[in-house]
Amino acid sequence: MPRSTARALFVVLAIVLAILAPLLASGYLELKQASRADSYSAAAAHYQNAAQRIPWRSDLFELAGDIYYNAKEYSRAEAAYQRAFQRGALSPEGWVAWGDVVYLNGDVEHAIAIWEQALEQGSSLPDLYSRLAEIYQSRGDLPAATAALQKYVSAHPQDASAHYRLGLLLALSDPDAAQSELESASATDPAFGPAAETLGAALGLALQNDSDSRRYVIIGRGLGLVNEWKLARHAFESAVEADGSDAEAWAWVGEAKQQTGEPNGGLTELDRALALDASLPAVRGLRGLYFQRVGNFRQALVEFENAVSLEPKNPAWYVSLGEAHSKNGDLIRALQAYQTATVLAPENPGYWRLLAIFCAQNNVNVKDVGVPAAQKAVILAPEDPASLDVLGWLLTLDGRHEEAARMLTRALELDPNDASAHIHMGMLYLQRNDRASAYEHLIRARDLGNQEAALILKQYFP
Repeated sequence: MPRSTARALFVVLAIVLAILAPLLASGYLELKQASRADSYSAAAAHYQNAAQRIPWRSDLFELAGDIYYNAKEYSRAEAAYQRAFQRGALSPEGWVAWGDVVYLNGDVEHAIAIWEQALEQGSSLPDLYSRLAEIYQSRGDLPAATAALQKYVSAHPQDASAHYRLGLLLALSDPDAAQSELESASATDPAFGPAAETLGAALGLALQNDSDSRRYVIIGRGLGLVNEWKLARHAFESAVEADGSDAEAWAWVGEAKQQTGEPNGGLTELDRALALDASLPAVRGLRGLYFQRVGNFRQALVEFENAVSLEPKNPAWYVSLGEAHSKNGDLIRALQAYQTATVLAPENPGYWRLLAIFCAQNNVNVKDVGVPAAQKAVILAPEDPASLDVLGWLLTLDGRHEEAARMLTRALELDPNDASAHIHMGMLYLQRNDRASAYEHLIRARDLGNQEAALILKQYFP
């Protein structure tokens, strides 16, 4: 290289360094100031400034985005992640976070596009699949949700909640695989045991049925039992697609629509079910539930009377009939209906408990019927917090405070978060004029979500 050329290059380099040196120095100063910032916003701003002044530290844009994310400044976080993306410096975790802030800003479609683009570029973080599964399910794209969740579960085999969610989704398309996922959820976390067992039993019954429509109805009922009504609605709608003349399936579509907040509450489907077959107890019973919820208690009574006449050995219909009589002001017939339910199912503590609750709520035969019914429920299920709570409540109403305290204490030992037991213990302490203890239990019940406790607190502790 000629000496003159080398000299020229040296001069140019010196000029570039003279320009860049202060810029780089200010960039590193921004880094130092970021570590000393007294707020998330200030720290993030310093990191962004540093990223702009230090060319090889484009990763600082993502760091700024993370800090804005933690500060819940989602729009600024989104802009920072966008800059990191433009510089080719977005990590797999950054892709997840970028989609998160876009989603939290309310742009669901853009968030989905970001996460799907991340997968296309090879960012196969399991969290991406988990997020996409939730969004796909919320949009009703169950096959896509299932596929995404399967990929997440394969990377997180110890995530009981994910196994359970996958079991719920597979219930509609692959009951055998669903049972396996539910068993995994229960084995990994026993808290999922009761729901997994309930739905697993429904899936087992469904697999024994040759009719597609019947299978979907049974699966939908199982999903309803575990309070998964959106998925249950998919099952019932699949049932009517398989057989448009299945009256019970139409009735269950109506029930699912009401449970999921459909504007017309499913009455159209319930009317169609009645037109198809008015002799089905389930059709009559589900119509009764509909009218009861909308406050048409006279029509609810008619429907439940029909259900009882069609299926006189089913205790559940007598409980519904008792509730309908009660809402219509006929407490004598209501009591008789609840008692009939206990006669038909004498070994089921639930019906004895419901009889006792009816007596307590209506102040009817508390001593002669309510207390013995609650005692029978406890005899049949001595370790059931709900039965112990109801007995404690009835004993409180009957003025048997020492016995009531023992029952309620035992109920709370078995389930410290039983809001009902806390409110009844609060009522007991009010009767005993122990306001401090009453207040403590009522506050606990209110904090656990019991609205009645909030009303009692306003009345006694204004």
